[in-house]
Amino acid sequence: MSGPLEGIRVLDFGMAAVGPVTATHLGILGAGVIKIESPRGDVVRSGANSTVRGMGFTFIGNNVTKRDIVLDLKVDKDREIAYQLVASADVAVDNFRSKEIMSRLGLGYEVMSSINPRIIYLQSSAYGSLGPMDGMLSHEWFTQAAAGHASVNGKAGGPPEILRGTAHLDWNGAMLNVFGIMLALHAREKTGRGMAIDTSQFQSTITAGFTRWVEFFATGEAPVPMGSARANIVPDQAFETAFGYVSISVLNNGIWARFCQALELPDLRSDPRFATNANRVDNRAALLPMLEARLKKRSAWHWLKILRQHGVPCGEYFEGKPRSHIALEHPQTQANETMVTLETPWGPMNQSAGYLKFSRTPTKITRPAPELDQHREEILAELAERVDWQDAARSHD
Repeated sequence: MSGPLEGIRVLDFGMAAVGPVTATHLGILGAGVIKIESPRGDVVRSGANSTVRGMGFTFIGNNVTKRDIVLDLKVDKDREIAYQLVASADVAVDNFRSKEIMSRLGLGYEVMSSINPRIIYLQSSAYGSLGPMDGMLSHEWFTQAAAGHASVNGKAGGPPEILRGTAHLDWNGAMLNVFGIMLALHAREKTGRGMAIDTSQFQSTITAGFTRWVEFFATGEAPVPMGSARANIVPDQAFETAFGYVSISVLNNGIWARFCQALELPDLRSDPRFATNANRVDNRAALLPMLEARLKKRSAWHWLKILRQHGVPCGEYFEGKPRSHIALEHPQTQANETMVTLETPWGPMNQSAGYLKFSRTPTKITRPAPELDQHREEILAELAERVDWQDAARSHD
């Protein structure tokens, strides 16, 4: 078997990130995924500053495991093909800004379920299907601001900042979508009925920030930007050294003792202000300058060696290499086979492997992202065979 979802058929009507990434994860789990694109193609197939050989990096990374067909859903003939695909599908996914878009195209849940009562339709909109923001356009940065993330990002005492560099909230939303779909598939095994699932980028963003919201309910104080630091564990952050940066996490008092020994600061260990993590949190302002001064005495490479020898959790910051190369070379990545290199029509690409692993049904990436309309003839031929088989079965009855 190629994965626990082998035999499940998925239609990906989405664009950009959260919808397509949801479908990609289902494909890695073994489902057969067909990406349905408009004649213009997915909006991330091109980008002014993020393309390789004319293809957008985002599209290449977000759409592995899929076959592709172009359908203009505003045209009756193409919409009829979509209906045929829906008839034999198990799951349909879209992430348009509102569920009304698919309804206007003649492919809302009511239509899909009338064609195929077993279909599971997940619609992951921008802000949800109710309320004054229903139908508004969004992307990662807008949602970060709307959900309050910007208010807790940035340097301590500085202005709010948007977290850039990676659209992690879309990926968080995609994972939540996958879990919802898998639960729906399980429920369908018992009931025989499909269902509609509503999620939103806004909701998944709020979920991703839950630990900071808890701070307010626990203390009554609104959380503030803290740079790389953590509110309830000290020290747990990045530190500047004489050359480079190192990230250090002192998660308990045992590690604290080893940390003080590694830094050759025995007085800190015996100081009652820092005896417990609660004490260190309360006296953060007094402790951090002492640690910063000590760590600036030597380079990051020196401290990493010493800290690891003493069993202190720490990490290093790299420069001069693409992030995917750094991850590929990391011994932990290699030991757990968490990344793969795929050959694509646009050159080799480093890609995260499936994040769920099963002992009996291994998961894998079966194909790179597709070219536009690449599998049209293949998909139409399969539909024709299915129609012929259904006609033969009816005549036999």
